[in-house]
Amino acid sequence: MPDTPFSPNNIRQTQAELQGLYSAMVENAAHIARARRAIFEALKAEGFTEAQALDLCWRV
Repeated sequence: MPDTPFSPNNIRQTQAELQGLYSAMVENAAHIARARRAIFEALKAEGFTEAQALDLCWRV
């Protein structure tokens, strides 16, 4: 019997692919958060207020 989009084999494969993508999204979100925090801290170190630095971070 040929595999259809809803066959158990395709569903398992798709589920495994989605789990991998989800893991990558979580990891990338952590990298983005660290980068934004570094930018925020750098702006504060340059003399911007926290409010100004936060506003600039949202624009980047």
